[in-house]
Amino acid sequence: MPQNEPSHPEPSKLTILSHYFTTPKPIKRLFNKFPLVIYPANQLPRQTSHARNRHALYVFSGEHIQLSGGASYNPSCLKWQTYFKFAGIDFVTVSSTNHASPTGSLPFLIPASSNPSPSNESVIPIPSNKLQEWAVEHGSRPLQEPSNIRHDAYKSLIDNQLRKAWLYHLYLSPQNFASVAHPLYITPLTTSPVVRMNLSHSLRSAALSEILKQSVSYKADPELLCIESDRAFSALSELLGADEWFFGGTNPSLFDASVFAYTHLLLDLGIGWHNSGGGEKHGVGKALKDGKWQNLIDHRNRIYKGYY
Repeated sequence: MPQNEPSHPEPSKLTILSHYFTTPKPIKRLFNKFPLVIYPANQLPRQTSHARNRHALYVFSGEHIQLSGGASYNPSCLKWQTYFKFAGIDFVTVSSTNHASPTGSLPFLIPASSNPSPSNESVIPIPSNKLQEWAVEHGSRPLQEPSNIRHDAYKSLIDNQLRKAWLYHLYLSPQNFASVAHPLYITPLTTSPVVRMNLSHSLRSAALSEILKQSVSYKADPELLCIESDRAFSALSELLGADEWFFGGTNPSLFDASVFAYTHLLLDLGIGWHNSGGGEKHGVGKALKDGKWQNLIDHRNRIYKGYY
C-alpha cells in the first residue's frame, strides 16, 4: 500500500465509529422541532437625543445621577470619568452594564456624532484601554503623566493593595454586600429572587478569585487586606506631601484620578458603608475617614469641588 494513501478502518471499526458520532434519535427529533438559532451580536446602546451631539461615557451609575455629572460608584468608571473632566472633554455619563459593552466591561465611550441617527455600523466605540489615548487627543486641557521612575511602583499600590481591599470591602463583607453591592449591582438588573441569588454568588466568587489570584498568601484575610490598604494610603500620603497634585504636577493626571476613584468612594457616607463588616476590626478606609491622612482627604475634596 502506498505510504501516502490513508488506511481504511475495518468494517467493524466503522460501525463503532458511526455509532459514537451519530446523534441519538430523540435529540435529533428535538432539534428538528426546535432548530438552533444563532443570534447576531448585541447592538451598541442607542444614544438618546441629548447624547448624540456629545460624547457619551457608559459607566455604572444610578439613574438619578445619569445627567447631573455625578460620580460613578465604580472605581474603574470613576477614574476615567474624572480623567475626562481633567481633560476638559464635553461628555455625558450614561448608566449602563457590562452586558451592553462591546468588550464586556465598563466603561466605554461612544464619540459624538453630527448625524442625528447614526447607524451602529458607523459608530466605533472606544474601549477602556484606549480612553487615555483618546482623551489626550481630544481634550481641551493639557494632560501630562508623571515621568517619575517611582510612578509604576506607586501605581501598583492602587492596582493591587487598594483594589483587593476594595473587592473584599464591597463584595465579601456580608454587611456591605447587602447594603451597598446588592442595591447597586444586582437589584437594578432583575426582580427574580433566583437570578439575584445566582448573580450574588457569581459576583462574590469572582471577587474572591481575583483576590486570591493576585496573592494567595492573603487568603482573603480581612485583617491583612485592611493593613495592606492602610499601608498603601500611608505611602500615597507621603508621596503627595504638601503638593496639590501627585508627583508635583502642575495639573492633575491619571494617577490623581486613580487615587480619587478610591478615596472619594470610601469617604462618601451616602453610599452606606459598614466599617466592620466581615470580621475586620476597623474596616477598609476607616482610618482615612477618621482623618489619618488629611492631605489625601484634601486631595479628594479638591478634585470633587473643582470638577464635580
